[in-house]
Amino acid sequence: DGVEAIRYNPSGLAGLKQIELGFSHTNWLLDTQHDFIGLAMPAGKKYGLTLGLGITRLSNGSIQSRNADRSIGNSVTAYDQAVTATFAGQIKKTKVGVGAKYIESSLAGEKARAVAVDIGLMHALARLPISVGLSVQNLGTPMKYISQKDPLPLTFAAGILVNVIPGFNMAMDVKRMVYDKRTDVSFGTEYSVLPMISLRTGYMMNNSRTGTGMNSINIGAGVNFWGTQFDYAVTPYGDLGNAQKITLKKKF
Repeated sequence: DGVEAIRYNPSGLAGLKQIELGFSHTNWLLDTQHDFIGLAMPAGKKYGLTLGLGITRLSNGSIQSRNADRSIGNSVTAYDQAVTATFAGQIKKTKVGVGAKYIESSLAGEKARAVAVDIGLMHALARLPISVGLSVQNLGTPMKYISQKDPLPLTFAAGILVNVIPGFNMAMDVKRMVYDKRTDVSFGTEYSVLPMISLRTGYMMNNSRTGTGMNSINIGAGVNFWGTQFDYAVTPYGDLGNAQKITLKKKF
C-alpha cells in the first residue's frame, strides 16, 4: 500500500491518511538502472479517496551499434519511461484504483509512444488477518517504432497477504505476462524485529515459453523513523552480479 502502489496495484493508495512522497533506485544488471518517484495525497475522507502521480524510468547502459557492413558503429542509448496518474477509493473493506499512464520508449534517437490503463482491487477478509489483491496492467495502445508495432506487456496479477502473528507477514503473488506467455510466482516474508526495524526475504520463480526461467532470491531490511521509511534489498544473480535496490518514503 502507499505511494509505491502506483507501480503495482493502484487500489493500494485508497484510504491514505497522509501525504506520501516516495523514491526508489535500482542498480540492475549490465549497467541498467530503474528509478521511480511518486507523490500520493488524500483527496477526501469519504470513501478514502486518494490521488497519486508517479514517474518510472528504465535506463540502459551504452549499446554498441553495428553498421550495415557489420562493422562497429557508435554507441547508442535507450530508455523506457512512464508517467502515471492514479485515482483510488474504498468502500468498507474493498479498495479500487485506476491508473492512466503515458509511456515513451527511445532507442538510438527513435521514439515510440503509447497510452495505457492499470486497474486494481484489494479486499480485506472479514474477521481474518488476510488481504487479497487483483490487478491488470498495461491495457492500452501498441508501441510503434518506425513501421513496427508491438503490444504492451499486458499483465494479470493476483496476490494474498497473511498476517500470521503481529509483526510477521507472509505474501504470495502470481503474475501472468500474457503475450510473453510467462508466469512469475513470488513468495515473501517480513518480520518486524522492533517497531522501527523490519527484516525481509523473498523468492521468485518463473517459467518462460521456452521452458527456461531465472529464479531469484531477495534479502533486505527496512528502518522506519520520524515518518520516514528507508529500505534496502539485494538480489544475487551469480556470475551476472547483484541487483541492489534502495527505497525512501516520507509521510507528511
